[in-house]
Amino acid sequence: MAKAIVCGAGAAGLAAAATLRSAGVEAMVLERSDQVAASWRTRYAALRLNTPGWMSTQPGYRATRRRYGEYPSRDQWIRYLEDYADHHRVDVRFGSEVQRIEREGETWQVHTDGGVVEAPVVVMATGFDHEPNLPDWPGRESFRGDLVHASAYRDPEPYRGRDVLVVGPGVSGSEIAHHLVEGGAGRVRVACRTPPHFYRRKALGIPAQVPGVLVTRLPLRIADEVAWVGERLLFGNLSRYGLPRPPVGAATQLSEKQQAPACDDGFLAAVKAGRIEIVAAVEAFADADVVLADGSRVTPDAVIAATGYRRGLEPLVGHLGVLDDRGLPHGNGADQHPAAPGLFFIGYRGDLSGQLRLMRFDARAIARAVSRR
Repeated sequence: MAKAIVCGAGAAGLAAAATLRSAGVEAMVLERSDQVAASWRTRYAALRLNTPGWMSTQPGYRATRRRYGEYPSRDQWIRYLEDYADHHRVDVRFGSEVQRIEREGETWQVHTDGGVVEAPVVVMATGFDHEPNLPDWPGRESFRGDLVHASAYRDPEPYRGRDVLVVGPGVSGSEIAHHLVEGGAGRVRVACRTPPHFYRRKALGIPAQVPGVLVTRLPLRIADEVAWVGERLLFGNLSRYGLPRPPVGAATQLSEKQQAPACDDGFLAAVKAGRIEIVAAVEAFADADVVLADGSRVTPDAVIAATGYRRGLEPLVGHLGVLDDRGLPHGNGADQHPAAPGLFFIGYRGDLSGQLRLMRFDARAIARAVSRR
């Protein structure tokens, strides 16, 4: 029987396993794919971390700028996680899909497609963006154009010269829309229900997450106002372009809804220049048309739904009473639910300082808590 089982071989899972091993705790990682960083490998090639490598570093192995870039690209980050697993000699059992976690006395039973594995400690690290969320819009099946979730987007080439509607101007949607414009799409519109907050990777040469560390120490109401002042200074008044001030502040939105601000890498300049049009939210599909919330209709050749992801934790641990009504764990890092001692979660929270940075702290906290056990 292993001393600890970690579910998932992404950044969070590898960090947890490596830190446990450094603390003298034998940890086995169960990964459903055949490689570490599986979710990163499925994302579009132009994807880049919005946090600098030195702030994204996981415990015990630095993401140096020389090897992995200042803001690691998708492939650079995959290389980092591969190197991280090798450096720490993480024990990863590939091809092991976790299906359900059960409690049996003082032991956790992890049911996989290959059998049951037992341990007194289980760390859930299956990923924040685990399952693509494609809304069940009325008439969706009748749409004559192409309809895909943003998780299936790879590069702008298939959309060259075409009319494309991106649903959602958030983290992925704004970036994909900008890629499409730069890649030669004939027309790009973005359907928006609730405007997102925006930030830039750097302002005055300083990574956004550096002041983010300080802002997160403030009460949410004050943090919201500080962040909003920064947005207005950087981007001005966006109301005239269809992006008014969001109803919920950036810090509150991230704390309570786990919705991160979008990193502006040219999207807003394209909106201001009229190269990207903001339109009302999608309500339904009708053959070749997309019906919008304001009653208007558009007829795009393709629709890319940047409508987020689900955590996918309910089938695994939902029966244990450890999740809230959003499907997120009640506790992260060292926090354990009273009904589930020895069950930990990592990678399911974020703040303005960056989600990867928090993984580093949570991994260390879990290792300390397990060592005390």
